[in-house]
Amino acid sequence: MAIVSDNWAELLLPGLRTIFDKHTEGFKDFVPVLFNVESSTKAQEFNLGVGSLGLMDEWGGTVSYEEFNKGYKSTYTHKKYSKGIQLERELVDDDQYSEIKKRVKMLSQSVYYTRQIHAASIFNNAFANGFAGPDGVALCSASHPNSPTDATVQSNAGSTALSADAVEATRTAMMGWKDDKGNLLYVNPDMLIVPTNLRKTATIIAETKEEPFTTDHGVNVFEGSLKVIEFPFLTDTTNWFMVDSQRMKLFLQWYDRRKADFSDDVDFDSEVAKYKVIARHSFGFDDWSFLYGHAV
Repeated sequence: MAIVSDNWAELLLPGLRTIFDKHTEGFKDFVPVLFNVESSTKAQEFNLGVGSLGLMDEWGGTVSYEEFNKGYKSTYTHKKYSKGIQLERELVDDDQYSEIKKRVKMLSQSVYYTRQIHAASIFNNAFANGFAGPDGVALCSASHPNSPTDATVQSNAGSTALSADAVEATRTAMMGWKDDKGNLLYVNPDMLIVPTNLRKTATIIAETKEEPFTTDHGVNVFEGSLKVIEFPFLTDTTNWFMVDSQRMKLFLQWYDRRKADFSDDVDFDSEVAKYKVIARHSFGFDDWSFLYGHAV
């Protein structure tokens, strides 16, 4: 039976909120998989990078103290996002609940896709200088300065198609990265982030027992050491990324200032109920040294 009371929109709200919350539960959320997710209580968040400590000094009668070099400052300014739907009183009067549910589900999907596309934009824009990081260059660049006071550069950008040999060469390059004191960082490249088109190739490289794409039947040195993340929101079908997953959670940041909240209001004259979702968040990276990207 249709709800015809004057507060029909308010009476619908609990059930519609449940539909909104539950609809995307089975969808994979890549934000917590890739980012360090934090809540925020401020309009902006700031992270100040610091350099590394050098090796321990031989004992000379007292403790050897060392100053940290100043790193780059990261600023995260939360942006506000919104989306809403309108439900006419007639939909309720005429028992059109399937149409009502469909619109709410579409609103839920809008929130989900917004977050995923924002997360993917870090990788989709990784080679674009217009999306520079704290050090003034793109996330994937051949020109990352060591520090604000050291212009020596390092690279985390290539252009080689995904293959077992390319993965090995990329891993070797990452293992050669150094900190601002000239010591090896010792990264642990343990993840491949790929678009859907490269899922099969990446899975073969990471999981087959024998050396992939050869007839030599040698040992696959990558078996069991690489996790493959198929990220369907990547827009380039050939670009791929090798990642140190622990460092990624240190440097890839997502701040939720205001999580998406489902609420309602009714226009008295038109008898149209308005349901809205508003959220505020920011995202980005503090440091580049968690991944190596290939723009093929």
